[in-house]
Amino acid sequence: MAKVTVKIDHGRVAAKIKAGADAMIAAVSEQALTDCNHYAKRDQGALIESSETASDLRKGELVWDTPYAEKQYYTGAPSLAVNINASILWCEVAHATHGEDWQKIAQKSFLEGMGT
Repeated sequence: MAKVTVKIDHGRVAAKIKAGADAMIAAVSEQALTDCNHYAKRDQGALIESSETASDLRKGELVWDTPYAEKQYYTGAPSLAVNINASILWCEVAHATHGEDWQKIAQKSFLEGMGT
């Protein structure tokens, strides 16, 4: 009977997993921000513009950074004059509409980030 020994380079495996996770978070965050802003309320554009500068896509943090962002997110009837898709709770609407696509992006970008 022959003996087989397998040695796993745990550091290399961990590095590949981290690279995959980092790529996945950035890719999904970028798409989620685009999709959320598709449904965000829009008047002069400052709300959506704030998300493009305040968000940290590499960390998976989407932020709308205006003094009125929270109120606009949760309350009021959105005007459809500038954005016909505008909605309160715009990220929930985006997730309900595009969540399956985000899953596909996550899987694809994780594997690509791992180098497979």
